[in-house]
Amino acid sequence: MAPDKKNLAGLISVFLLSIVGLALTPTVQAQVTTLTASGTSGAGNLTGSAKAIMELFPMFWVILMIAIPVAYIAVWLRG
Repeated sequence: MAPDKKNLAGLISVFLLSIVGLALTPTVQAQVTTLTASGTSGAGNLTGSAKAIMELFPMFWVILMIAIPVAYIAVWLRG
């Protein structure tokens, strides 16, 4: 089964999206750190359960950036 150009272009696009998303991970982590840091300089706006959930956001970001290409490949190979 030879892949057609449309599907191959979609596959390349999904991988580029994943690479850009993973490259933005340090930016996401820095923003989460700013929101959850303790201090009086305007940082640390989140406390309690909101802080705990926000601290998990970078992990979910990375999982999503890996899961998108995996799901696309699974659908693409299924035909």
